[in-house]
Amino acid sequence: MAKELEKSESGNGDLRSFPKVSRNENGAFDIAVGSSDTIPALLGMKTPDAANVVFCSALEALGTGVDDAGGMASAMFAELEPRDAIEAMLVVQITTTHVAMTKAAGKMTHQTMTRQRESHERAMVRLGRLFTTQMDALKKYRRKAQQVVRVERVTVNEGGQAIVGDVTASKG
Repeated sequence: MAKELEKSESGNGDLRSFPKVSRNENGAFDIAVGSSDTIPALLGMKTPDAANVVFCSALEALGTGVDDAGGMASAMFAELEPRDAIEAMLVVQITTTHVAMTKAAGKMTHQTMTRQRESHERAMVRLGRLFTTQMDALKKYRRKAQQVVRVERVTVNEGGQAIVGDVTASKG
């Protein structure tokens, strides 16, 4: 394994490190990391074994495309900065969905037969919806549960009663 890390320029000027990914002559992944805690830190995970499995699952999901998109998958962890295992798994799903969608777009562009072109177009539409759903899931998960506490002044005179909660009038 090489000891060199790729650098990625983010929008705010920070330089972020992420592992360089390639395949060796045996078809196995070569992942260049600086230390054993590089991948867990990148994925926001606490255990190296789990982080390595999640990271490698992202690469496996790309299949033969890892040579082209492996660096992107690695860089997406640096870009989206997952904070825990759930977020890391969502980043894997989002990345692989994006790659599948762009591959379908490329295949659609080069089709001359209408039936095949429409098939790739349908795949793109489904993958686009899935991508949006996955992004919404990540946003919702990051937002966590938001509790709203509203305090209003209520005056109850002697002998009166107060109701706490929503009150709706019934018909009839």
